[in-house]
Amino acid sequence: MPISDARWLDGVRLAAWALVILIVAVTLVPIGLRPVVTANPGIERSAAYALAALLMMAGYPRHWLLILTGSVLLAGGLEAAQTLTSTRHGRFDDFAVKAAAALAGGGVGLALTGLARRRLTGRCADEPAREGAARA
Repeated sequence: MPISDARWLDGVRLAAWALVILIVAVTLVPIGLRPVVTANPGIERSAAYALAALLMMAGYPRHWLLILTGSVLLAGGLEAAQTLTSTRHGRFDDFAVKAAAALAGGGVGLALTGLARRRLTGRCADEPAREGAARA
């Protein structure tokens, strides 16, 4: 039985918020409790923020500006909050990596949702040009 669009959208939204909560938790726990997936934490940061922004964009495509702005603010806020913990440190270069990854993931998500919307409505990318040419 195929999954309905509403249930799929609910699943994407749930995954997006779960990932945001996970990012907050992993960012603020003591350094000894932070899970390590790769030898390069920059890859982990980039992947987490890019995927979170992509999922948010897929779940809430009409709120693209809020998502992009919120992703950058989340990265900055969490880096600032790390300065309040005894075992963590907030650094501008970490913020820059996280913010850039979030913007990239959000951009990809925005492009994918635009393509999906066109496919679902049956429009081609060049249709408006053909309609305009037909009217002229």
